[in-house]
Amino acid sequence: MQETRKEKLQELAEKALTESVVRVVWQKTDEESGKQLIGPRGSGFFVDPNLIVTNIHCIAGAPSFFAEIVSAKTEFSIEGVVAFDVKNDLVIFKAVGTGTPLPFGDSETVQIGDMFCAVGYPGGENGIATQITLQDIRNSDRRLEIKEDFAPGYSGGAVLNSMGEVIGVVVGAATNILMYNGGTTLYTSHAIPVSALQFLLANRIEMMPLDEWQKLPQIQGFSEVVQAQMNMMQDNHMEALKCLNTASELNPNSVEIYTNRAGLKILMGEAEDAIIDCDSAIKLNPDFVEAHINRAAANLSLDQHNAAIADCDAAIKLDPDFAQAYVIRATAKFAAKPDSEQHNKALADYNIALKLIPNAAEIYFARANVKAELKDYAGAIEDYDKIITLNPEPNPLLNVYSFRGDVKRFNRDYDGAIEDYDKVIQSNPKDDVAYNSRGRAKYDLGRSKAKQGDKTDARKWYQAAIDDYSEAITLDPEYRSCYFNRGLAKRELRDYEEAIADYDKVIQLNPKSDTGYFQRAYAKHQLGVSNVDDGDVAGADGYFQESIEDYTESIKLDPVDAISYYNRGFAKYRLGKLKAGQRNIADTRVLYQQSIEDYTKTLKLDPKYADAYNGRGWLRYILGQLDTDQGNIEKATNLFHAAIVDSDEAIRLQKDNPSAATYHTRATAKAALGDYDHAIEDFDEALRIKPDEALYYYERGLAKQAIGKHEEAKADIAKAKELDPDVENKSY
Repeated sequence: MQETRKEKLQELAEKALTESVVRVVWQKTDEESGKQLIGPRGSGFFVDPNLIVTNIHCIAGAPSFFAEIVSAKTEFSIEGVVAFDVKNDLVIFKAVGTGTPLPFGDSETVQIGDMFCAVGYPGGENGIATQITLQDIRNSDRRLEIKEDFAPGYSGGAVLNSMGEVIGVVVGAATNILMYNGGTTLYTSHAIPVSALQFLLANRIEMMPLDEWQKLPQIQGFSEVVQAQMNMMQDNHMEALKCLNTASELNPNSVEIYTNRAGLKILMGEAEDAIIDCDSAIKLNPDFVEAHINRAAANLSLDQHNAAIADCDAAIKLDPDFAQAYVIRATAKFAAKPDSEQHNKALADYNIALKLIPNAAEIYFARANVKAELKDYAGAIEDYDKIITLNPEPNPLLNVYSFRGDVKRFNRDYDGAIEDYDKVIQSNPKDDVAYNSRGRAKYDLGRSKAKQGDKTDARKWYQAAIDDYSEAITLDPEYRSCYFNRGLAKRELRDYEEAIADYDKVIQLNPKSDTGYFQRAYAKHQLGVSNVDDGDVAGADGYFQESIEDYTESIKLDPVDAISYYNRGFAKYRLGKLKAGQRNIADTRVLYQQSIEDYTKTLKLDPKYADAYNGRGWLRYILGQLDTDQGNIEKATNLFHAAIVDSDEAIRLQKDNPSAATYHTRATAKAALGDYDHAIEDFDEALRIKPDEALYYYERGLAKQAIGKHEEAKADIAKAKELDPDVENKSY
């Protein structure tokens, strides 16, 4: 039955195209050649044997125009205008010749979900009949909201019911402009109810010549709006604004003009002025939904999130099925508060919007971003996949492949992320951001391979990451984050000097980069360790000193950064250890005490920093040993007990990921206090976690020796020397 109705409706609509529905065509003389130029501007239809209705915006400003039934190759010249309605964008003109008027239906009885047929000339060539669905009826003026988009050229065409009766006149896109995610605009298609047309037809005026009618201020205002829209299509915003300013002077009571101008001002970054225009429109008509929507968009661009939400609430109250209101409200909610509750509310609004506009790529894009923020990576990827299904070609506005690549990287699908970044780069080989993103994915893949023990593959991916960062830097020599990221990759390859050079560049580009100082400090620290391993004590001393200075600079720039205090403390410990090797005990004590102070500061800022507890505990143990060597037994005992307390807390914090080093610290402190049995238990646990550590075997052997387990002690010490022949010289 449904198919039969559709077929009948299509048949009636196609019949209308042969008898009643016309194409409206402008004509003018070219000033240079003198030739007659013509251009289709919309549609219309006969409402009386010699009367045709269309939208005012289709003919406002036309030097002259004619109507034609294309299939019959019949043209109708124009005598004049017999009726017009500025508010509803309708004009009835008298034609020379006759056509078959379409019968009128009852627009007051239509219901949401009803199926109709739009008949007109989209594209301006051949007439087309398109099945459409009524999505909503606007409260403010009873305009019919259509679910489908009307293509340009449908304006002024007829909306027919299943009896072939007119229930509305196509008016095309409404005037709301929704800005989000790169400037995408969403429109709602409307039709003017036939009741407005019937009223206009019943109140005809004496025919007015076309040129006289075109000179009326209201019509000149329409002409300026048409010109503004043409300028906007060419991104000529200033000229468009001039036209709309003129239009508002000619027609100061036009809600649509204020709303259009507000939308343009949002595009131009003049949101405060846009709000003033929206206020004017709402004052003229409080129920004009698009004015509320544009004001919401303006408030959103000004980060006035609560005001934007309130405007969307008002729009939804007027029209519960207005998708754009849900989209802007969702965007405002997402931006208003960075918490999961608010993000879930935003997600709910995007879900409603997608039910109303199921194939809106922009909404899928926005929803995917929210899902990613909520760490629903699978859901975000699903939305990005949908966008690509709707438009497989890379969209520079949405940049879907790049965003999907980011989410795949967060989800540890590094290979999938690299494939997506490849697509972005193939589309635009000069996209420096894409090279940086691909470099990060390759770096992460390298770290993943390293954790799996595949050092060869890890090095390959680190080098591939460096190559991508270098390409991005070639494209943009001041791309600071690329220098930073390249430094990280070089550090993984132990190319510390080159890493330092990259961090030098980061600091040069931004002298207030605390992370730049931090990473440079870390690289210098590692270079100092390398020098120690190579026996270059003087070089190590210098790098440790420089790393401490950089950590200090990082702390000055970010005094609440716990990790900088921790790393500075660790660097001071390494320098102190170097001084101890040189028998400079005085400097060693000072540096160890300063290191303890840094670890303490770390723990004040981050009480759950387990490594800081262990670091402080280890240093207390070492200072206790130094005091023991100097005969300060009471002071040493207190330090050993304090070391155990720190180790206990570190072990508690690390219960899900135990650290061998922490058990070692506690074991050595217990052994120093003579609690050898419990010390051996901790050495056992340390070796369970890290079974190839020579020092742990050696010190466990000493503890066993102290309680008379000589054979076991010999076995442990032998194992230690097998692993590291110089182990006995590497205790504290």
